[in-house]
Amino acid sequence: MSLEVRNLTKTYGDFSLRIDLSVEEGETLVLVGPSGCGKTSALNLIAGIMEADGGTVLINGEDISDLPAWKRNISVVFQDLALFPHLNVGNNIAYGLFIKGVPKAERRRIVEENLRMIRLPGYEKRRIQTLSGGERQRVAIARAMAASPRILLLDEPFSSLDAPLRREIREEFLHIRSHSRAPCIFVTHDREEAAVLGSRVALLSEGGIVEINRTRDIFLKPETEQGARFFGMGTILDCSIVNTGPAGTTVHSGIGTFTVPPGSAFSPERPLLFIPKDALSLDYPATAGKGDRLSIDAYFRSASFEGERLTWRLSPTRLNEEGKIPQHLTLEPGLRKEEPPAGSPVRCLIDRSLVRFIVSSTEKPGK
Repeated sequence: MSLEVRNLTKTYGDFSLRIDLSVEEGETLVLVGPSGCGKTSALNLIAGIMEADGGTVLINGEDISDLPAWKRNISVVFQDLALFPHLNVGNNIAYGLFIKGVPKAERRRIVEENLRMIRLPGYEKRRIQTLSGGERQRVAIARAMAASPRILLLDEPFSSLDAPLRREIREEFLHIRSHSRAPCIFVTHDREEAAVLGSRVALLSEGGIVEINRTRDIFLKPETEQGARFFGMGTILDCSIVNTGPAGTTVHSGIGTFTVPPGSAFSPERPLLFIPKDALSLDYPATAGKGDRLSIDAYFRSASFEGERLTWRLSPTRLNEEGKIPQHLTLEPGLRKEEPPAGSPVRCLIDRSLVRFIVSSTEKPGK
């Protein structure tokens, strides 16, 4: 089973949406992006809930673009879950089966099987109002999967939960997801959620997908300025081209000179350099001189402790005459590292092999 979406378009007001993507059997594609970029609309177009202006939706090569939503055999888990409060847990899960005319005994068997899958055995007669937030999430997912959908779509189903419960439900979702080979699109604005759940991640911005890649690659090796800024895994530096030759393009960024191999995407009018957080380290004597590393002097600005990580914000230069800092670098020195006073000099190393060009937001990838 596979899903392919070709040039699916919708315009309403002054906003236009255009979607091209594919999802393979057993794969979970996470669709991320800022609020208002069209993530929910994209799911509604694929499901047939919203009528598209043009484009094609194919399941296993079959064009279903003209089919109404109820004939597409696509299950959707909505942000508000849309569980029926007048039905108990068992009847909520069995609702789609009832609509399809599945015999009562078979419906009961499937409900019991799905309750075991979501680790809520014996909950058939429970009222929806008596469930916790996490239990409701699991029932909504079980209802979506009970009908053996060809495609599974989820629209920020965990957004109403607090952070600890979200992490717990993510693990539950991975367990439940392992019971289905249906292609899945999971919409979220949460970067951590995208990293945990996605086989691949697609970034939606300004009405279109600007970047799509394996989860680790889109986080650590983004191709676009939008991707680098959204995932926040490093520093973007404006730079100028010094020379372009057979060995690659040489740029100067204000902190040093870098050569990026031929074939790397970049914007000649506005070259941008992306320095991942793990490319920047403190210049301890034990690491100095190892590999192709650039040594720089920077100045400590501030620190941010986020529980699971400690981030230092550095400036490659002191304050200029207007009191503005033109560029900054981010560094993760380790959770227990004590920060120095603001303005203190800090010697750092940059691993040149991890530095890459990215495409500015004024251009499309690969242009």
